[in-house]
Amino acid sequence: AQDQITSHWNMVYGMGFHFGTTNMTFEGGWDDFVEDWLNGNVENGQYFDHVASWYARKDDPDVLLVRFEDLKKIPQKVIKEIANFVGTETSAEHVQSVMKLTSFEMMRKADEQDIGLRFMRWLGVIRRTHVRQGEVGSGSLKFSTEQLAALEQGYQQKLMPLGVPRDWILLD
Repeated sequence: AQDQITSHWNMVYGMGFHFGTTNMTFEGGWDDFVEDWLNGNVENGQYFDHVASWYARKDDPDVLLVRFEDLKKIPQKVIKEIANFVGTETSAEHVQSVMKLTSFEMMRKADEQDIGLRFMRWLGVIRRTHVRQGEVGSGSLKFSTEQLAALEQGYQQKLMPLGVPRDWILLD
């Protein structure tokens, strides 16, 4: 959850507006954004409800849960799982090609070279690149004790009863 909040903050801050606020500004800064996020007052609603809705379907034949953490840790395995899920056979060469084409470096390069995004940055509509770090765990630095307690509570109330592993949601 911490990585998702941090990523979401950087995305909306980089765009220069936040849909959750009345006037779409950042007057309250990070702390108000985290409060909005915890309350589901952001573009995609309440995170714990979102995760719960998909985790409940984890065994459906038409659902494949893919975690960013797994893509970073075991990319070859996850790429093969995705290919199998969509009914595509893949070779070791295909997997390596997918890994290269979807690497952080390629995504950063595409973000920097996209003419539409470059124009939006030039206009000042977008403040920064969308592709920032591409690492797991970058969201563990900014949170107050109270915010971490609220995240723990959200996990315990909505996701723990479903059997969602804690380390899928919270950084230690």
